[in-house]
Amino acid sequence: MKFLRSNIWPGALLFAAALLVTFILPLATSESWAGQQSISLAPGDALTVNCPTNLGGQIQGQQGTLNCGPGSSPSATAAPIPTASAGVPGGRTFTETFDGQPNNPQPWKPASWDVTVHSRDIATWDQLEPIHAMHGSDCSPAPNMHMITSYDDTVFLCRDHLMTAIKAEGYGVIYLTPNQMVDFSAGEAVVRFDLTTLRTSQRDWVDLWISPYQDQLQLPLEDWLPDLSGEPRNAIHVRMDTANNGTMFKVFVVKDFAVTELKSSATGYESFLAPDAKRRDTFELRITRNHLRFGMPGYNFSWVDTNIADLGWARGVVQFGHHSYNPSKSDGCGPVCQPNTWHWDNISISPTQPFTILRADRRTVDPGTPPGVSFAAPAPANASLRFAGIGTKIEVSFDGGKTWRAAVLQAQKRQDEDHFKSYWMPIPAGVNSVQFRGANWWGGKWQVRDLSIWAQ
Repeated sequence: MKFLRSNIWPGALLFAAALLVTFILPLATSESWAGQQSISLAPGDALTVNCPTNLGGQIQGQQGTLNCGPGSSPSATAAPIPTASAGVPGGRTFTETFDGQPNNPQPWKPASWDVTVHSRDIATWDQLEPIHAMHGSDCSPAPNMHMITSYDDTVFLCRDHLMTAIKAEGYGVIYLTPNQMVDFSAGEAVVRFDLTTLRTSQRDWVDLWISPYQDQLQLPLEDWLPDLSGEPRNAIHVRMDTANNGTMFKVFVVKDFAVTELKSSATGYESFLAPDAKRRDTFELRITRNHLRFGMPGYNFSWVDTNIADLGWARGVVQFGHHSYNPSKSDGCGPVCQPNTWHWDNISISPTQPFTILRADRRTVDPGTPPGVSFAAPAPANASLRFAGIGTKIEVSFDGGKTWRAAVLQAQKRQDEDHFKSYWMPIPAGVNSVQFRGANWWGGKWQVRDLSIWAQ
């Protein structure tokens, strides 16, 4: 028996090796091979993966998944991220690649993101001002367009990336918030996103907010602008701006509602790249408690790279914004003067701390709708109800209308009666439906919208 084992075992190894070389390795290296495979790496190993179309995926802790997409227009692929900015060692990395090639623009309603869309003018509360958004009705690329008038259609998927498009003469904003906080408690963290660079109006811009979980506002906005309720109590704010007719970014630190602008370069990105409605370039924020750097690593350029006073916090909710302030107005809109479509891709946050978001089954509640909304799951322990609202005496019921309590405003700079405000209040564990009631304000009906349950 020992003789048989000693001879058969080497033979079996040789046979397995031959099988690997003859059949499995050619399949694994073939461009036409489809399927799912698992590969384990030892510490220090490196892996290069080639994909002839679009390579996407997600990294969670010690595991990662890569997907070779079915392909899209070569001109719409994202700019490569330099190796030097490839991430933060250790911790958990969140990546959103917006994969999908629908036959027409597909409204984006992920369970893991909060999507808030706001328009100030009363006439636009139920239906937005019409806008021609980039991508045709068949998702064909720019310069083809399709018409948008509904709130659901302002955030949509085409050709393996995400678009935001909104027109608001009074004021409008879209905020996209993943259920992942950026965590820089152990050192530097990175927030990165790919974005197109063509601007069609200087009154149409993007920004980024990072706020502590308990301080975040559903609708943060600079206090000098004509809408909403000002900045959060504490935050980092990165905002697209204009200098010398070029596009640059400013960075602000908010501490106990006091806003400090950091010194930034006035160089517009038009000086080192050709703005494009299809190419998506990488923007990157690197953050510690006492240092901030924001720029475009693919061009070795930063608008801000500076030490700051200790923030006093080390973990924050991340909100990506798209703002519209009468983009067709000739005063300050620039040479084109029309609302823009921003194209987003490859959003990543590293390291992260996940939290729970449960979105409501309906976007709004007001006097003309049923009073209640339901959520996909019961509220976890220590959860909060989050929504935007306008009106007087907004009240909520967690027991089907048997008892009512006043809705609680989040801490915010202003509480103007004619502005939507951010609400944030505890919700009992196990509740999966909430009812609302209120009184109209002097200019119109009460309304609450973009409701969700959050929990850490």
